[in-house]
Amino acid sequence: MFRKTIILGIALVLISGVAFGAAQQELAAAAKAGKVAFVLIYDATATQLDQARQMTAEAAKRVSGSVTIEVNRGDAANADFVTMYKLATAPVPLILVSSSAGVITGGVVAAQANVDQLVKLVPSPKKAEIIKALSAGNAVFITASRKSMATTATVNSACAAACQQMAGKSVQVNVDMDDPAEAGFLTEMKVNLQSVEPVTLVANPQGQIAGMYTGAMQVTDLVTAATKKVGGCCPSTVAKPDASCAPKK
Repeated sequence: MFRKTIILGIALVLISGVAFGAAQQELAAAAKAGKVAFVLIYDATATQLDQARQMTAEAAKRVSGSVTIEVNRGDAANADFVTMYKLATAPVPLILVSSSAGVITGGVVAAQANVDQLVKLVPSPKKAEIIKALSAGNAVFITASRKSMATTATVNSACAAACQQMAGKSVQVNVDMDDPAEAGFLTEMKVNLQSVEPVTLVANPQGQIAGMYTGAMQVTDLVTAATKKVGGCCPSTVAKPDASCAPKK
């Protein structure tokens, strides 16, 4: 059954610049302009389409600089787009959210959605950057810190060394703990904002949080975490940060 909220299944698919359909071209244009896009998927069977359009438009009004895009999945020009995001059997109307980095980061069936929920699907700038890196098959070292922290340089050096050892298969993303735009994301990821040292989370290429460290850490530990697939009941992921079985630091 198609889930009420779609996140991980499509969140790690990168919007490319290849113009092979009308929908893809519009999304690529939005990404090039650095705009969030609310994408309304429909076909001839869709009901309550006007209400879905109104909700999408209202969400776009609340997110500065965002755009709305409509995609008729019955249009042959959008066939590749429908296949790419596995939308052929999804209930419609369906509303997807594409980040300013050009990545589909979530979606919800219009009949089960509201404007607040759509707005919450828009990732923070750093979360969008992380999802984009994951969509390219990279592990990500996410470091939350403040400029005043004494060990920030040491932590950044360790992450840089880990990236070098992984030979282009990982990236580091630095997040300012004092940036209000990232407060929600850091809270979702269970980062202790009262920490007096940098907090580093390691996301493997599947988006699973495979390690969390406070302060200085060993480069070998970072590389091991970045290449480990987390097992267990429900490991935390960047897309689903509230999973209950996240690894301890």
